[in-house]
Amino acid sequence: MRRTDPPARHSLSDWTVLLPFWRSREKWVPLAMLATIVGLSFVYVRTAVWFGRWNQHFFDAMFAYRVETCLWLLPTYIGVCVLSSGCYVLQAYLTQVLSMRWRLWNTRVYLRQYLSDTAYYRMEHGAATGDNPDQRIADDLSQMTVLSLRMGLDGIQAVTTLLSFSVVLWDLGGSIDLTCLGHHIHVSGYLLLGTVLATVGASVIMEKLGGALVEADYRQQHFDADLRADLLDLRRNSEQIAFMRGEGAETLRLSHNLRNIARNWRSVVTYTWRANFVGDLFNGTASIILWVLLLPKLAAHALTFGEYSRINAAFMQVRRSLQWFMNNYTDLATLRSVLQRLHEFERTVSTPPRTRITRIDTQAPGLDIRDLVLDRPDGGRLLHIPELHVGAGERWLVRGASGSGKTTLLRAIAGLWEHGHGTIALDPGDSMFLPQRAYLPQGSLRAVLAYPHAPDRHDDARYGAVLHAVNLDHHVARLDEDAQWDAVLSPGEAQRIAIARVLLRRPGLLFMDEATSALDADNTRRIHAALLAALPRTTILGISHHEGPCAFYPCELRLEGGHAIARISHDIRP
Repeated sequence: MRRTDPPARHSLSDWTVLLPFWRSREKWVPLAMLATIVGLSFVYVRTAVWFGRWNQHFFDAMFAYRVETCLWLLPTYIGVCVLSSGCYVLQAYLTQVLSMRWRLWNTRVYLRQYLSDTAYYRMEHGAATGDNPDQRIADDLSQMTVLSLRMGLDGIQAVTTLLSFSVVLWDLGGSIDLTCLGHHIHVSGYLLLGTVLATVGASVIMEKLGGALVEADYRQQHFDADLRADLLDLRRNSEQIAFMRGEGAETLRLSHNLRNIARNWRSVVTYTWRANFVGDLFNGTASIILWVLLLPKLAAHALTFGEYSRINAAFMQVRRSLQWFMNNYTDLATLRSVLQRLHEFERTVSTPPRTRITRIDTQAPGLDIRDLVLDRPDGGRLLHIPELHVGAGERWLVRGASGSGKTTLLRAIAGLWEHGHGTIALDPGDSMFLPQRAYLPQGSLRAVLAYPHAPDRHDDARYGAVLHAVNLDHHVARLDEDAQWDAVLSPGEAQRIAIARVLLRRPGLLFMDEATSALDADNTRRIHAALLAALPRTTILGISHHEGPCAFYPCELRLEGGHAIARISHDIRP
């Protein structure tokens, strides 16, 4: 699927994607893990504060040549190192576990939304579309949990570190008196104030120079997903492409994707190097800021080496805490683009079908259609059926020129067509639809035949009987063989597998859209004879361009000029 319109700008509402997991019924264990992780962050920060105080005592003792004092301080240092390392390792482990729990929960929720109310179909064919939903479920959710959890916890630790070391820097920094334009200014805690102003200023400059990185990352994910989707199409249709010698066309198509990736990549690189330049320049010159701030103390001879080591440690911790935004800027841009894509996905799947075609679920056999109007997506009239009653056990053939609305009629009956209005009454639980191309999921042949039900629903004898009925006896021995059956079976064999499903399920209503188009005349007659023998009371509505199945359908619905003409063309009774 391709997007032609530009993405919406990032908004605060995108961040609501993070909340459902923490409000769910399963929230208590994750919240306990999160509280433990945050608690470990506090302990880790407190050990860092202790290390600063220990450094002052140790270096003052060292430069005073008190060797015994230095030796007595070392065991305590080793013990706190063990505590600090233990906190770090346990915190990292719990973070990974929590990240996986969050991702699995989100993935289950998104899959449930994606597979509910045919949202997966509407995203591909309906008005509410979204590009590459597979990427959003498989990749974006993983990135969201990892990035948001890591940066969120780093942010909490940065705030804790800032508060803890700001006190240290305030106490050690003292005050300074300045004269500006004849006014005397007394500044308390000037070391802390100077550090905050310098770091915040650099962060503002970084946002100005790299702010467009969010949209560039969004587009990059979109173009990367397009390339993966086209490569998947190439794999799925490799035989058709090889028959048509379509390598050159595929090269052009994939090259177009690569050009999009390369063109947008230049934007990503531009905004990234700008942000990285500001961050790296600030990191490289940060020590100069501290040295300038310490000049008053040096001039007053009020600075010892131990005190300097403690001030330097506090300054580095405060600066790194305030630099959380700068250090995580590129990851934060990626997270914001991921949240934007996920929020867009949620809005799309939650958009209800916008249709005036009413489907009435009834237990009555057969099919009733009243005043059904089917429109094209552009609003043009396609087909009008004033009234149609298909009774129990009747067999109708829908015929008409290409584009007359035959397949669209079946889509409307199945609830997949949104454009139009009218009323359709049937029993959906007793209905079965066969498209021209059968879906054969990977797995055992037994599971393919039973789809969408469990493979243990029928015994071996039943599977063998239906395979015999559709002339696939040679596959009976392969019931438990796992394979990619859509690649193993020919189109004709795949259609016969679909008919075998019908014989297993025995629906009351059967809709067939060119479901025997790939079969030869003998197999077509055999298939229809099997359906007639096994399902004499099943109501069947079929579409076919071939003359072979016509004798199977006593009734005909011909679509011409946007109208439907019902007539009895044969009188073949079961």
